[in-house]
Amino acid sequence: MGLYNLLQYFFCVSSLLLLSSFGQPLVESCFAPAGRLGTVSQDGKGALSMGLGQNWDKVMNGPMRKNKSTKSNSGKRSILFISALDFWSLGKGKGGPALYKALTGYAQRGWEVYFITGNRANGDNEAHHLNIQVIRFDAPWLKRLMKIRKVGFFTRAVWWLYFQVVAFLKAIKLHRTVKFDVVYGYEIYGTPVAKVLSKLWSTPMVARFQGSIVQLLWKGKPFWRIRAWEHVLAFKTSRFSDIVIMTNDGSQGDQLLSQMNVDARKIRFWMNGVDWSLFEEMLGYSDAKKKLNINAKNVLLVISRLVSIKRVDRSIQALPEVLKEFPDVLLLIVGDGNERERLEKLAEELGVSDNVRFEGAVPHKDVPLYLAAADVFLSFYDWSNVGNPLLEAMMAGKSIITLNNGDTGQFITNGVNGILLEYEDIPNLPTIIKNLLSDRGLRERLGGNARKFAEEHFWSWEERIEAEIREVRMLVEKRRERE
Repeated sequence: MGLYNLLQYFFCVSSLLLLSSFGQPLVESCFAPAGRLGTVSQDGKGALSMGLGQNWDKVMNGPMRKNKSTKSNSGKRSILFISALDFWSLGKGKGGPALYKALTGYAQRGWEVYFITGNRANGDNEAHHLNIQVIRFDAPWLKRLMKIRKVGFFTRAVWWLYFQVVAFLKAIKLHRTVKFDVVYGYEIYGTPVAKVLSKLWSTPMVARFQGSIVQLLWKGKPFWRIRAWEHVLAFKTSRFSDIVIMTNDGSQGDQLLSQMNVDARKIRFWMNGVDWSLFEEMLGYSDAKKKLNINAKNVLLVISRLVSIKRVDRSIQALPEVLKEFPDVLLLIVGDGNERERLEKLAEELGVSDNVRFEGAVPHKDVPLYLAAADVFLSFYDWSNVGNPLLEAMMAGKSIITLNNGDTGQFITNGVNGILLEYEDIPNLPTIIKNLLSDRGLRERLGGNARKFAEEHFWSWEERIEAEIREVRMLVEKRRERE
């Protein structure tokens, strides 16, 4: 039995099992009416394709071609996104912007976008674009159980199965009225079911991954392929996609895809885009501190989800020694997550609570304000620090202290555009912070070089989305020519 037949057989059996277990409530959930969302205006720019490698090359490819009509009722191209993630990870406008930019990017360029997500509204029911239709489902009780260590592995498997089956059924319902030009599996939960649908409908498929944590959490450990089974399954399934987009976030996801035997010709190893418009007219240092009601003389800034692998505790642990020489320092922590309570307790135990301010999740548009108020930006993730916060700190011209792991060294050169620490240097972190706080000239030199690097090597979200849509459009056109 081939892989495709095996997967289709699996979904049929799984559907019957779930339907027999959950009965009418599941059926009603699967076929609940989908809601159409409102509009937003933002024009794209000319198309540009850029892979980010050692030479940091940009290749301009001219303006977009006009869309041809599709087989859907609307006369537009249609694309089906499937993901366990939502528009924004921390609520409307908060958290990483990658999925939001992808969905709205296609919609703004005339595509009919259908988005099946395994999330309840999460405060994000407001309008995004008239061309986006969102179909939601959820199992919050399962997600709560997933946080319990003793049953986490089992409930992860149940949630995965539930997601695959319900997403499959909702997609089948949509396909009654819409003939999709592309099926888009976004991240590890969306990719397997997207591939089954792609095969079933003979439709081109895109698999998309936001980097990978496999090498940090599991690789090299006993039975790692079993412990990270849903990641391994998604990466292996992506071999049968037409295009595989792996974000170059420093986590070396391209190497992982290679190990999973994904054809290199299918891989697009691209950085995320950045919102340069947010950084064109930043407030001055004093004005930003005043607006944020910061009275401290020096500000250390962390922007991160508060989860264990982000290691925000390292910044807090450095604070007691820093305060001995710089008592008027504030550690400003922007972001939220399940580690917040533990981090607050750590600050209390170290006696630095008065010098640590937890800001919570803030709208992405407000990030430049916090960066403008900072003297030093800190990032000590356990596996690659090349996330959007570090990229935006470089855009803002901030002096940066970070760890040399993953591909972080391709972005930060120690002593040139930031301070790049080895793991054995972490005990010296308080001294390094104090050296930067005492040398304004050094901070300005490092920050200036960071900004210069960003201007030379980062592409905007408009450029990034144009590059993707150009390739997807070519994929659709080739498929039509064959037909």
